Amino acid sequence: MTFFETLRCGNHYMKQWPRAVQLAPLFPEYRVIKATELAIRMMPPVAVFCLWIQLQWLGQESLPQMVASTLFLLSLPLQGLYWLGWRSQQLLPRPLLAWCDDLRHRMLEAGEQVAPLGARARYLNMAQLLRRVFNKLDQGEWHRLDRP
Repeated sequence: MTFFETLRCGNHYMKQWPRAVQLAPLFPEYRVIKATELAIRMMPPVAVFCLWIQLQWLGQESLPQMVASTLFLLSLPLQGLYWLGWRSQQLLPRPLLAWCDDLRHRMLEAGEQVAPLGARARYLNMAQLLRRVFNKLDQGEWHRLDRP
């Protein structure tokens, strides 16, 4: 998978992951997504501001350092998207796969048609299942679910 395909997968995974605070202690995705969204919004203006301040105070003789620090600030959102893209393509470990299968059975009991994940399920498949679970099950039902 190329660098840009991984970034695209990360953006897709970020959109698929449910924005549920209950998942924050279980998975790092919630925190990484929040940090990446903040970096996407804030880092371009911060990078321009830092470049301008350094140019005003230090002058053009320190231009290489200014460019390096600006590129670093602009790369922060890309790092989050890359990690999310990489994570979305990782296979689920067996305990997490069993937990997702339990979630699927609870959805079937609630009357929802959910396809089985299969033995080669990835984190992206789990994100799609969790999104459906949070859209269909009420909050009381979610608190009764076993944790992975």
